[in-house]
Amino acid sequence: MHIYSHELQRFRLSAQGKRQGKQPPDYLRSRIETYFDPLPYYYEPLQAQSTDVATYPLNAVTQRPMAMYHSWDSQNAWLRQLHAHNYLFVNPRLARANGIEDGDWMWVESMWGKVRCMCRYSEAVEPGTVWTWNAIGKVSGAWHLEPGANEAQKGFLLNHVLSEELPPQPDGKRLSNSDPITGQAGWYDVRVRIYKAGAAEPKQTWPQFEPLPPAPGTSRVRRVWQAYFAGRGEFK
Repeated sequence: MHIYSHELQRFRLSAQGKRQGKQPPDYLRSRIETYFDPLPYYYEPLQAQSTDVATYPLNAVTQRPMAMYHSWDSQNAWLRQLHAHNYLFVNPRLARANGIEDGDWMWVESMWGKVRCMCRYSEAVEPGTVWTWNAIGKVSGAWHLEPGANEAQKGFLLNHVLSEELPPQPDGKRLSNSDPITGQAGWYDVRVRIYKAGAAEPKQTWPQFEPLPPAPGTSRVRRVWQAYFAGRGEFK
């Protein structure tokens, strides 16, 4: 088993000024020296290191259902009836501790932003974690959706609680919110808190945006319904 990485050690020696050749920028030397360790080790996600975890104690995770992994399935009329919108899945003990019932409207908030969504109890979710399907929330008007379509009124994206950059460093510089070695975006590193939405708040997801106009060259006429005749290769 390959445990020790000579490649990582070369980067690290360069950051320490102990190796000839191309050198990293001075503002990245400390980052490279710290994380380009030739031996495996655990470190807390970079975003969590700069987050008040007492205020934002939960890990938020996203994934996609198989039926909506890419947009071609998301535009399937039958599949959209099954996955018309998503929920934030929360362990029942965690939800009840925050006064949130199954099906309630709630807020999920990070240091970067917040989203109003619907809660769904799930014993499959650890008490310190919340998760949802992603890529289901749509802007009203997208894909010829009606203004009141579930995708725009109930579906949501956790993108609004994520950030592409870490908080500013003492010198004001901003670094990418990504793994220092691979560059993988820290989509699963955000910390959040949850709380019940107010009784007077609209029963719709937030944030909301202006409806999208039809794309240039597309028809404004929308099919009321569409059917496929199996075995005949015909649409109606």
